[in-house]
Amino acid sequence: MSGKTYNSKEICEMFNISAPRLLQFRKGQSVNVKTSKEGALRTYKFEALLEEGQDWYWDGSEVVFRQSSVTKLSKRKIYNKNRDNNAEPKERKKRENKKENLLKEGEYTVQEIADRLDITVQKIYALRDISSNKPVSYKNYLIQNQDWRYDDGKVILLQTAKEKIKGYIELLKDREEVPKAKRIAILIGTKVFHLTGEAAFRVIDIIEDDQARRKVKQ
Repeated sequence: MSGKTYNSKEICEMFNISAPRLLQFRKGQSVNVKTSKEGALRTYKFEALLEEGQDWYWDGSEVVFRQSSVTKLSKRKIYNKNRDNNAEPKERKKRENKKENLLKEGEYTVQEIADRLDITVQKIYALRDISSNKPVSYKNYLIQNQDWRYDDGKVILLQTAKEKIKGYIELLKDREEVPKAKRIAILIGTKVFHLTGEAAFRVIDIIEDDQARRKVKQ
């Protein structure tokens, strides 16, 4: 049988495979898999892709590959490539369907609300009742199992959360329209502390909230 022949190194470089992988194509492979907790093994055998005498032969201590080996390996490569391309849309569709099934009517992901209302994801997380960095001047927090819930480790926002977040955004807009205190002085005992900018504004918020609570009690 005549025609172009190749050595092992040429075949490996041609198909970007290792020498052990090429050996599996020549000799086949056996894989032992545990089938129970007791450790019982089941052996799976994979037949050789390349047949000795037809696709390859020994020349002294060297293995020589015929053109038929290249043809078979090329077909296998194309098959695997097509199989991967077909699998990707299926996996993507599966993930999309899972996401759709996760949400009910009137439920949203955090990212979805962040995109719709033009607010950062971090600020939404800070509005939850379990957050350790809740905004001081905002009391209408998102209550777990009332405004949001966990589902498979993900935070799902309910319709009421959407409305509360809108209220928080309006509060932020109102803040931007009110001139911030440039500097305030706080007297503690005999010591005077000066605060400026955002820190001064936060202290004013706290004082106003305290005054409002006192009026309610009266």
